[in-house]
Amino acid sequence: MMTTLPSSDARRSEPVRLPAEREWLNPSRELNKLREMQPLSRFRFPDGRAGWLVTSQELARAVLSDHRFTRLGAQSLPPQAFSAHIYYAINQDPTFPDPLRALVDSYRSDGRLADAFRDPEVLRTVRECPLSNLPFFLKDAPEHTQVRRALAGYFTVSRVGEQRARIERIVTDCLDKMQRLGPPVDLVEFFARQVPTLVACEMFGVPESDRDLFDRLTGMATVPSANIEDILKAHDGFRAYISQVFARKRAQPGADMFSELVHSGKLTDDELVAASVALLQAAHSTVARALAFSVYTLLNDRDRWNVLRTQSGSIGTIVEELLRCTIAAQLSVRMALEDVELGGAVIRAFETVAVSFSAANRDPRVFVEPDRVDLTREEAAKQLTFSYGIHQCLGQHLARLQLQIALACLANRFPTLAFAVPAEDIQWHVDRDIYAPQSLPVTW
Repeated sequence: MMTTLPSSDARRSEPVRLPAEREWLNPSRELNKLREMQPLSRFRFPDGRAGWLVTSQELARAVLSDHRFTRLGAQSLPPQAFSAHIYYAINQDPTFPDPLRALVDSYRSDGRLADAFRDPEVLRTVRECPLSNLPFFLKDAPEHTQVRRALAGYFTVSRVGEQRARIERIVTDCLDKMQRLGPPVDLVEFFARQVPTLVACEMFGVPESDRDLFDRLTGMATVPSANIEDILKAHDGFRAYISQVFARKRAQPGADMFSELVHSGKLTDDELVAASVALLQAAHSTVARALAFSVYTLLNDRDRWNVLRTQSGSIGTIVEELLRCTIAAQLSVRMALEDVELGGAVIRAFETVAVSFSAANRDPRVFVEPDRVDLTREEAAKQLTFSYGIHQCLGQHLARLQLQIALACLANRFPTLAFAVPAEDIQWHVDRDIYAPQSLPVTW
């Protein structure tokens, strides 16, 4: 029986590092031990700076729902993509003070752009300026609330439900292509990435002829080896592309979300582009990783695959449990804007807190036998895969529907689906923040 250490001792303890090893499905034993003994721990980020690590669901919810913690200055890992968003926004805002702009540029010249937005003076100014080109997921209330409110109506359960027939057709088309190709097929390339990309293109009104460009530009932010200059260039290209899309929507509106948004007057042109970039990038990557990881989890145990194949459990419950167990994003990072008491310790202003989603999703205080995949688990919906609080994933209902349809149709079309290579030979996308199959060769 482990004893929980007093949180007041946490600041005096040696910062832990993110465990380098992870079992194929479960977080490391180190994270489990931390959650039981010291759920708020000192943490050493990969770049060497010290912060905090949260591993229990109770403290995770507390951080994610507290307005005193901001996403600005606390970029997820790797931080380059977040920094690129902020850098672009301040360079488009004439009210941003020139001396601070020069300071940010000097950070960029030194190859440390992310550090610029951890500087308290820069961070305060970023929060005070309008920055209409800043994506809403990096904004705090009330600006975040205003943009989110303008978008929320497109992602309600009922509005997303209207996409069912469209998603079913796209999934069927992808499965038809897989069948024509014949085994073995890389499920990531021909299914897991194709489905959300095509759904996003149709729902938002992006021409299918632009799909390859869209795929390349949205994918750059998630490439671990990409440097900040590569990402800034990709951001410029993506924003220019989205601006062209909206220009076409003004001239020739269609029956799609972007056409409705551009004619609604709810957002300025800058807000439209910034929001659209964020939506498209999220739609492209999140579902693809979840779908690939879910299929891996199911095929790794034929009993699980058979539960899906025979539909002996609710597809909604199955997907919730898979979301709980197969989360690809390891951490969500926040920065305290003022001193905040958390779990008996004080997080000081401008200190960063990393929330471990994988550890919180396996908290035994919330989930019975948390390390076991139970596709009938009633409490699975308590998972934090879509985050929590004001930054909870706007498109979570759309993601769920895509996963439900894609998995059910895949099992129905290919009931004998299996790995085409030994499970240990499957390639994984593994860096400090993302954990998911990079390729998934299957046969049937």
